[in-house]
Amino acid sequence: MGIRERERERSPEVSVVIPIYNQPQLIEAALNSVAEQSLERYEVVVVDDASNADFKPIVNAYDDRVRLLTHEENRGAAAARNTGIEHANGEYVAFLDADDTWEPTKLEKQREVFENDDELGLVYTGFVQYELDGSEWERYPEARGKIYVDELERDRVHPTSTVMVQRDILAEVGGFDTNLPSRQDYDLWLRITEYYEVDYVDEILVDKREQPDSISKDFDSRIEGDLAVFEKVKKCAADLDFLTRSRIYSYHHHVIGRDYESNGDRWKALKHLGLAIVRYPFRPVSYGMFIIALFGIDRNGPLLMFAKRFIR
Repeated sequence: MGIRERERERSPEVSVVIPIYNQPQLIEAALNSVAEQSLERYEVVVVDDASNADFKPIVNAYDDRVRLLTHEENRGAAAARNTGIEHANGEYVAFLDADDTWEPTKLEKQREVFENDDELGLVYTGFVQYELDGSEWERYPEARGKIYVDELERDRVHPTSTVMVQRDILAEVGGFDTNLPSRQDYDLWLRITEYYEVDYVDEILVDKREQPDSISKDFDSRIEGDLAVFEKVKKCAADLDFLTRSRIYSYHHHVIGRDYESNGDRWKALKHLGLAIVRYPFRPVSYGMFIIALFGIDRNGPLLMFAKRFIR
């Protein structure tokens, strides 16, 4: 075996990017789930987004495949992921949030899907979500192939911890948009699916755990992201036929209305949920959310929880 072949055997196939900000108690479970992967040729790039905590002792407890990068100032999770991408050496990049964990075969099964189709840009998996109240729910993959229009209409690709992407494609499309206050992952999936096909592993391979201070609970930032993404989507959908464009607009009005309702802003919720119904009156869940907002039904009740999970 020549020098180049030996170097190739030692080089990582997959770069795992983990952004972290404080909460050092979370990262060990995430790192342990990577260490237990059946695929051995990986590297882990942990990006500390200017935390108050010291992550060096934790990272140093693992082998030299795990390294730590540190931002001098807090720039947000999207910027931390971009830093990880910039320092990645693998052919593929897989994202893992610090409060999530993987099943042992995740990376190997995603890599196998890529190897069977060199036209793919992204491969994702199913996941299970554990809520703060002790409840849990699963979501399996549904969409594969050329899904760009479907992705405009509804977020088909799953959260970042389920996703593996070709590194060269991330460089091509530009990584996560740090100007968005939220929904950066959805924005990136749109840019990838515009040009590349996607596929999935039809298994639950990611455990996601909700945290009290999660960005998903910062509804002000979430709504700002909803509105900014919707403006981008309008431009992308401008040349589509009327019915498709109506379904796309309806979906995004529904998401905005749902998040306004969760933030306690009933009138803006009713406005956007009403627009969702006017744009496309064949989405029953929008009627359900409209009734919930109109009558102020308990935001933590089972009916609202069901409605929120119906469209994601």
